[in-house]
Amino acid sequence: MATLSIIKVDNTVVVDGVDRTIDCSDLASNIWAVQFDGSNGHIEYNDGTGNEAITDVDAFQSKIDAHAALDDPTPLSEEDAFAALSYAEKRQQAGYASIGDQLDMIYHNGDGGATFQAAITAVKDKYPKE
Repeated sequence: MATLSIIKVDNTVVVDGVDRTIDCSDLASNIWAVQFDGSNGHIEYNDGTGNEAITDVDAFQSKIDAHAALDDPTPLSEEDAFAALSYAEKRQQAGYASIGDQLDMIYHNGDGGATFQAAITAVKDKYPKE
C-alpha cells in the first residue's frame, strides 16, 4: 500500500487511488479524515483538535483489510456462478446456438426446420429436464 485516505462521514476508504465504501462508524467520533502518503500523514479532527501527524496506519488496518476484501472477493461456487449468468449466457453455455444462428438454420436449410429441430433435440437430449 502506498497511500491511504479515509473520509469518515462519507464512509469512503481510498487505498492507492481506488475508493470503496466501507463502514467507518467505529472510528473515533471526532475523526474527520485520515491522509497517508505511504510514509507520513495525519489525522484530521472535527472538534477543533489540531491535526495529528502519523508515520504508519496500523490503527486503521481494519479499514485497509475491508478494502482489500472487496478487491479480492470469494470466488462463486459453480452453481452460484451459473445462476448469475443471463438467460442468453445460460443458453449458450448449455450448447444452444444463438437465436440468429437458429433462425439461419431454419431459413438456409430450406427443409422446414429439420436441421434446427435436430440441433435443439441434441441439446435437450444432452441436458434432459429433471
